[in-house]
Amino acid sequence: MWLWVGLLVGVFGIQTESLLDAARRGDLEEAKAQLDAGVDVNTGNRYGSTALFFAAEKGDVAMVELLLERGARVDLKDTFYEMTALSRALSGDHIAVVRLLLSKGAAGADGVLVHAATIDDTSLAKDALESGGVTSEGYDRALERARASDSGAFLSFISSRPRPRDAAAPERPPEAAAHDAVSGRYVNDARNESVTVSATGEELTIAGAHAGRLTPLGQRRYTIEGLETVLSFVGRGGMVERLVVERAGESISFRPTEEAESREAPPVSAADVISASKVPPPPKGAPAPWPSFRGPNGSGVADGQGVPLEWSETTGTHIRFKTPIPGFSVSSPIVSSGKIFVATAISGAGNATFRTGLYGDVAPVEDLSEHRWLLYAIDAADGSISWERELHRGVPGTKRHTKSSQANATPVTDGQHVVSVVGAVGAIYCHDVSGRLLWTKDIGVRNVGWFYDPDYQWGHSSSPILYEDKVIVQSDAHNGSFIAAFRITDGEEVWRTERPEEIPTFSTPAIFRGSGGDELITNGTIVRGYDPSTGELLWHLGPNSEIPIGVPVVTKDLIYVTAGYPPIRPIYAIRPGSRGDLALPEGVERSEALAWSKNRGGTYIPSPLVYQGYFYTNANNGRLTVYDAESGDRVYRVRIGGVGGSYAASPIVADGKLYFTNEDGETFVVRAGDRYELLAKNSIDGTVLSTPAASDGLLVIRTLTHVYGIAE
Repeated sequence: MWLWVGLLVGVFGIQTESLLDAARRGDLEEAKAQLDAGVDVNTGNRYGSTALFFAAEKGDVAMVELLLERGARVDLKDTFYEMTALSRALSGDHIAVVRLLLSKGAAGADGVLVHAATIDDTSLAKDALESGGVTSEGYDRALERARASDSGAFLSFISSRPRPRDAAAPERPPEAAAHDAVSGRYVNDARNESVTVSATGEELTIAGAHAGRLTPLGQRRYTIEGLETVLSFVGRGGMVERLVVERAGESISFRPTEEAESREAPPVSAADVISASKVPPPPKGAPAPWPSFRGPNGSGVADGQGVPLEWSETTGTHIRFKTPIPGFSVSSPIVSSGKIFVATAISGAGNATFRTGLYGDVAPVEDLSEHRWLLYAIDAADGSISWERELHRGVPGTKRHTKSSQANATPVTDGQHVVSVVGAVGAIYCHDVSGRLLWTKDIGVRNVGWFYDPDYQWGHSSSPILYEDKVIVQSDAHNGSFIAAFRITDGEEVWRTERPEEIPTFSTPAIFRGSGGDELITNGTIVRGYDPSTGELLWHLGPNSEIPIGVPVVTKDLIYVTAGYPPIRPIYAIRPGSRGDLALPEGVERSEALAWSKNRGGTYIPSPLVYQGYFYTNANNGRLTVYDAESGDRVYRVRIGGVGGSYAASPIVADGKLYFTNEDGETFVVRAGDRYELLAKNSIDGTVLSTPAASDGLLVIRTLTHVYGIAE
C-alpha cells in the first residue's frame, strides 16, 4: 500500500511541476493537458506559488485567462515573499494582467493605485478605484505620490474622486504572533537613530526616534496613534528584515539588531590608520601552497607566508605584476609550486554585463553565445603566462547572474593535478601541473539559480575540494542534486550520495579531521555531515537560509556554518562526532551537539573566519562582527574602514592581520583580536569578487580581468 501511495505522490508531484513549468514557458497546450489530466490548478511549489503566479509574473495574458477559467484562486500568497499573483504582475509592470486580476476580485487595489500614480496612468487608477478595493490609506498614499511627482493631470484626476470610506477596520492580526514577530530593537546607522518595539500585554509600543502606541493597519503594518506615521515591518520567509517608517513624505529604513548594540566601534577615518612603520614586518616561514578556494581546507588562514601589509597601484608599491586574463571570471586564484592557476570564460558575443553593489535582482544575463572556458597557469615570480588550456568551447547550458560569470568555481590542486569544474558545461577536467589533460568527467549541466524559479539561472559556483586521493564535488541544482567523490588519478567515481531535498546552493564543502573520524561538511538548505570516504550521511541540521553560500570553517573542536538569506540567518557551532538530527527545539541555542547558535547574524556571500579564539563574520555591506569562538558571545561590531561598502570576496587572515577586500578593489587590513584596529587601506584598479590567495610571500588578488601579484 505504501509503495502505491509513494508512487502516486511522486507522479502527482511531477504533474504539478509540469503545470508550473508550462506556465513559466507559456505553453498553453501543455497547461491544458495537465489540467485535463486532473492536476489541481491551485497546487503550488514548496513556497505556495501556483501556476497563476508564474503566468502573472511573465505577463502572459492568455495563460492567466486559461488558469482563471479553470478556477485559479486570486487570493493566494506565497509563503516566502508574501506576494500574490497581482503583486507579481505589478512588479513586472504587466498592466494588462493587473487589470485582468483586478476584474476577478484580486486584492491589492491600493498598490495598483499607488503604482498608477507613480507611472502617471489615470486609466489604471480608474480601474483600481472602480474595483472597490481601494482603502482610505491607499488613496492618501497615491495622492501623496502624485503631489511628490508634481503630476498635474493625475493629481487633478484623483482629487476629483471621493476618498474611499473604509467599511470596517481591518482585522487585527493575532496579537501574540504579531508581537513576537516585530518586537525588538531597530537601528538606522546613517542617521544614528534607533527605535525599540515592545509588547506590553495586548499593546504594542515603539520608543526612541519615533514613539507612541501602535495601531494595526494590516499584516505587519501599523500607525502610531495620533500621528500620521505608518510603520511597515518588511521581510521574506517570515523574517522581519527591516522596519520602514513613512512620515511626511519621508521613508526611513531601520535594520533589526541581533542583540544589544554593545561595544559598537566608532567610524574610522583615514587619519586613524596606524602607520605601517609601527607594524612589524610579516614573518616568513616555509612556503605553503594555497591549493583551493580560501586556501587550506577553506580556512582563509595564511600564517607564515609573509603577506605584505601595504600596496598601491597608484604608486606601484609592492605590485610585483599585473597580468591580463582574457574574458572575465569571479573564480578565485590558487597557488602551488610557483604557479598561480586561474579559470576564465570568454563570451563569443563579447558580453561583459556586470553589476556591483548591494542589490537583489534575480534576472540573468541573456548571453547564450558560444563561449570558451580556459585554465591558465601563471608564473608566480613574474606574472608571465606559463601555459593556457581550453577546457571547452560551446554554448553554455545555463545563463549567469549579473554578479557572476560563466567561470565561478575555483580549481583545486594537490601539487600534481589541477581539477576544474564547469557547471554550465556539466564537466570536470583534470590536468597535470604542466598542462597535460589527464581526464574529463561528465556530471550533467548544472542549472543553479534562484530557488523560486528555475528559469532564473545564476551559474554554478561550488568549488571542488580534495580528500586523500579523491576529488569531492558538491552539486546542488534545481534537479538531481548530489555530492560525489572521484578518484583524482583517473576520474573514476568512488561514491555518490543523492541530495533530493536540496535546491540550488553555492557553497564549497570542508573537511573536519579528528580522532573520532573525519567528517565532510556541506552548507545547504539543510546543513549536513558525511563520511568523506563513503558518502554516508552522519548528521543533518536545520533550519537554514535559502541560497547558502559561505564555506564551513573548522577548528580542532568545532565546526562553524553560517548563512545570510531568509528564512533565518543562522550561525551554528557544531561539535564533531554528532549523529542524526541535530535540530534545536524552538528558543534553544545550545545542546549536546551544538556549542552555540544564533538565529541572526549569519552573513550572505563572504565566508566567515575562525582564528586564535575569535569568530569573524563580514556582511555584504562591510559590517564586521566578532564573537568569542567558544561561547558565541559578541565582542564587537564595526563598519570596516568606518564606511562599510559592498563585499563579495571572503576575508583571509595572516599573522594576526585580517584582510577584507571590497568590490571596488580596496583592501582594509585590520588587527585580529578583541578590539578594532585598522592597520592599512590599500587599493588596486578593478572590480574584485574573488577571494585572495597567499603563498610564499605573495598575495594574489584577482579582478574580473587581471591577476595581481603583491609582495614585499
